[in-house]
Amino acid sequence: AAVEQAGVKFMMAHQMRHDPANMKMKEIVESGALGRISHMRRRHSIPVLLNEGFINGPTRWHFDPAKNMGMFMDDASHATDFIHWMMGRPVSVMAEIQNTVTDFSPDDTGMAIYRFASGAMVSLLNSSVTLAGENTCEIYGDQGVLIQNHDDSPSTTPPLPPGATLLKMRTRQQPEWRDLGLPIPESHGARIAGVPKPFIECLQHDTEPPVTAHDGRVAVEMVLNAYQSAREGRRVLFA
Repeated sequence: AAVEQAGVKFMMAHQMRHDPANMKMKEIVESGALGRISHMRRRHSIPVLLNEGFINGPTRWHFDPAKNMGMFMDDASHATDFIHWMMGRPVSVMAEIQNTVTDFSPDDTGMAIYRFASGAMVSLLNSSVTLAGENTCEIYGDQGVLIQNHDDSPSTTPPLPPGATLLKMRTRQQPEWRDLGLPIPESHGARIAGVPKPFIECLQHDTEPPVTAHDGRVAVEMVLNAYQSAREGRRVLFA
């Protein structure tokens, strides 16, 4: 509301919407090639709470509850925006968020299950204590499956395993796995390099930003409801 009243351009810097692999996944889902979506799994991780420099340096505000609530709030908000972008706004969530291997941050790991009006479910794993990884997202439909690898910080850190692929797909019509040919990002930074351009273009052409303040609000709502679910030990409905 404040943005609308001020009449200014405002865009959330949610980099996952500008990641080439994620954009391709959204295109495929919207094309109907996977059919009706049953469930999606997203792993969104960083290794920062295992990094002494991060823990003891000027970045330690990240795990100060007065400044940042917790690491699930810090980082999962990017993944919840991705989920909202791909699937719409959820109707409920169940979650567990806590420390698993550290004791200086409000939380280092969180898992949430979001349910949608369509009946689809999405599981989100967000961890700040992941040294390495490979698989980052899976989308399962009744006509096809889409698998994404090497698309977060731990999974883009070299060396990569032999034969690594970024995005592959299998459908009823084409029942063999197909590499969709997208190059694996050279680094985590390469994944998020596309964020500034859309905002600059909306300023140049006086168009609406692709990621609005409302989108940001939904992403935060999804995180806060997950925290509430974990705190109260119950399913939380979205109002």
